Amino acid sequence: MSAPVEVGLAGAGPWARDFHAPTFAAGPETRLAGVWSRREPAARTLAERFGVPAFPSYDELLERCEAVVFAVPPDVQPGLAVRAARRGRALLLEKPIALTVADARELADAVDEAGVATQLVLTNRYRPAVREFLKQARGFPAVGAQACQLTGEFLDDTFAGSPWRSYAGVLYNTGPHGLDMLDAALGRITEVRPAGNRAGFLSLTCLHESDAVSQLAICGRVPPGRRTRYELYGPEGTLVLDSGLLPRDAVETRATLRSEFATAVRTGRSHDIDVHRGLHLQELLAQAARW
Repeated sequence: MSAPVEVGLAGAGPWARDFHAPTFAAGPETRLAGVWSRREPAARTLAERFGVPAFPSYDELLERCEAVVFAVPPDVQPGLAVRAARRGRALLLEKPIALTVADARELADAVDEAGVATQLVLTNRYRPAVREFLKQARGFPAVGAQACQLTGEFLDDTFAGSPWRSYAGVLYNTGPHGLDMLDAALGRITEVRPAGNRAGFLSLTCLHESDAVSQLAICGRVPPGRRTRYELYGPEGTLVLDSGLLPRDAVETRATLRSEFATAVRTGRSHDIDVHRGLHLQELLAQAARW
């Protein structure tokens, strides 16, 4: 068995504390090498929890790791990730990978030039039930689909510590998941036609290379709880994924993400869900934002 991948964590906010740090500290494929954050007290607190160093500078983090896991806002991530790629570090990127297509493209170009492995955190894609659904979808002759991602997250203080979400809204917070799923299930999306209202309810009509047409409804102001559902339609009937009916599989999902990232780092080959997947989604988000 190869030595654990030395992973540096950039960021110390809620997602870093609750997801990234415990996931990559758990091993055995990875070891948390340390934490850096623009907020030094937060970095120290998180690092102490896991018994690892809190690095005073981002450059020092890069010196002490093989790969960087990002848990920073999407307007901050591209610049940091470009620097890491140029230092030869593998990248685990958050969605969206940027807030503009230009920044996303610059990041993808830097990765290509450096030849480093990348992977994107779209958590649903590492869930066993979602992977089974997408496997079935590849053999299902769908002509169309309807999907919804409805939550009440923008009604309370869920994102009080995430200014970028207040600025970019539910489209950039939730949209990458839905667009990615429909793209994976029905074939590459070539065009997004948006409609929306001031209440934040968005309806996206997606045209696919397969000639299928899908519709995605997104809103962050629909309480209570969360409703995420995908329905594919075709001459053989309907194929459904309802996240509310799926088993709780957080431990297995995290283990899959960690293991596959470690494999990408050790082999030097990017995951199927990589920076270029992120760039494609960024371009679709830009189309959707035109409403």
